[in-house]
Amino acid sequence: MFHEHAENAVLSISELGEFVKNALNMSFGSEGLWVKGVVASYSPHSSGHHYLDLQEYAELGSAAPVATVSCVIWKTRASLLLSQLQATALGEIRNGLSLVVRVKPNFWPKGGRLSFQIEEIDIALSQIANLQEKERIRAKLRQLGIWDHNRKLEVPLLPLKIGLVTARSSAAESDFIEELSRSRFAFQIVYRPASTAGDAAPPQISRSIQLLQDSGIDVICLVRGGGSMSDLSVFDTEEVVASVAASSVPVWVGVGHSTDTTLVEEVANRFLDVPQTVARALVTRVQEFLDQLTLLGQRAHNLGRSKIEISRLQLTETAHQAARRPLELVHSHSLRISQNSERIRAASLLSTASARSALSSTAHRASVSASHAASEHKRQLELLATLPKALATTVIKGQLHLVELIEGSTRASDPEEMAKRGFSLLATEAGGLIKDIEAINVGQHIQGLIGRGSFVATVDRVYKDESGRGGAGA
Repeated sequence: MFHEHAENAVLSISELGEFVKNALNMSFGSEGLWVKGVVASYSPHSSGHHYLDLQEYAELGSAAPVATVSCVIWKTRASLLLSQLQATALGEIRNGLSLVVRVKPNFWPKGGRLSFQIEEIDIALSQIANLQEKERIRAKLRQLGIWDHNRKLEVPLLPLKIGLVTARSSAAESDFIEELSRSRFAFQIVYRPASTAGDAAPPQISRSIQLLQDSGIDVICLVRGGGSMSDLSVFDTEEVVASVAASSVPVWVGVGHSTDTTLVEEVANRFLDVPQTVARALVTRVQEFLDQLTLLGQRAHNLGRSKIEISRLQLTETAHQAARRPLELVHSHSLRISQNSERIRAASLLSTASARSALSSTAHRASVSASHAASEHKRQLELLATLPKALATTVIKGQLHLVELIEGSTRASDPEEMAKRGFSLLATEAGGLIKDIEAINVGQHIQGLIGRGSFVATVDRVYKDESGRGGAGA
């Protein structure tokens, strides 16, 4: 057809449009071409046609597309393609879904607009493309430094002020609130409604999370009830994932699916399966805090009681020691006094016995001497008996007088007789008789025998009077 127009021919606009349309159809062939892109601006029409854009991103971490083409699924193909898609984990066509499709050009000459009609969807390659899209979002959030921000936030010990993000008047809302109410804890809920499915969901969810961060709440709960698997795609969109990851308040998510995973699950502070589970987790958190508080109170009480008991025992022991110490001292001193008394008594007996022994020895010597003298005089008297009577009488009288003097002297030398007359004999501790004042020194222990008793004394002074006679004070 290209040769039908001369090289320098002038074409009308209609002819140009037809020329382009025919050229495109020939270039694509009867089968068309396979392309890969991310769905955007998806809009099903009441006529049964489905309009969307396919976008391309330069790299995994890029924020804006580098190319966009308009596509359409005609009503005649839509039923088959959409049913094939819904039978897989990809679910329904939605913004953010990556698709690998076979397209043909669709140029409208009258309007001069080019679009591409989707003839077929490669499910397997589309699933791979979606995994790649998730990785693009991961790479971008890591590059921004917010990928693991929310996951690392500390949840308050007593989370009672709760931010709730879910569809208004939904089953998720009622189930969540009812679960918290049954706990009878004083939960305060700040509600920010947002759609959790469809194209309107990502911006609404993102806005609600942003508003709740300025409400002084403890935890944000993003929940939704059951639905198709394609509804989970909202939680894989970059806008929702980024808002959860960047939140300054811990975000707990429950989206009604326990087997399927989303990017929100990877960035949220905590991810649970259903709204009731999220509510129960909050109740458990509060109950654990109260249990710990009770346990700490009991421990403090027990510790206080233990310290009081220990103090009481210490005081009791101190009191016992205080009472026992004087008794021990009295007993110790009594024992020492008894021991000293016994030693003094023994020393006194020993000293007295020694003094008595010395005195007896002296008396014995005096008695022996007197007896010897008496015997000698008797012998002399017997000799005088042979002398003349007158002379003998004179001599005998003289000898008798001498004997009387000796007997008187002997009796005067008897210690007991001397003691009876008020005299006493002094001796050293060793038992030797003290015969001179010079033998006595201050501080010396002396023994004395007087009357029928004896004593032990310590000399505190020694003196002599003007006549030269000495004395001692004890």
